[in-house]
Amino acid sequence: MAEELPESIRAKMIKKIMKNLAKKEESKSIKLEDYVLSRLSDERARELLEKTKSLYPQAYPYVIALFYKLLEKRVVKELDGYTVYTVLQRLGIPVKPDLRIRFVKHGKEVDFKEYVSG
Repeated sequence: MAEELPESIRAKMIKKIMKNLAKKEESKSIKLEDYVLSRLSDERARELLEKTKSLYPQAYPYVIALFYKLLEKRVVKELDGYTVYTVLQRLGIPVKPDLRIRFVKHGKEVDFKEYVSG
């Protein structure tokens, strides 16, 4: 049957099929990403994944797939910043979290002036 179709029609059909497959693959990767992002336990983990996405866009889908497998096989229940950082370092992706200095006084985060004033 495919041999009976003209070359231009076959090319259009193949192009359409390839486009549909690409859409399915893209939606699948988005679902994986949403699942992984929903299982992050702290802000630091989210920050590290965002940096990975911006600095290493080629490696990001692989990282998301790896974290999905870890969560799916119940190796980890949720991903915290330390776990994400450790896995990224093991993969050879040098992403470092932003340095933040927080001043805590009596259990509340305060600015530097208030912290020093006593």
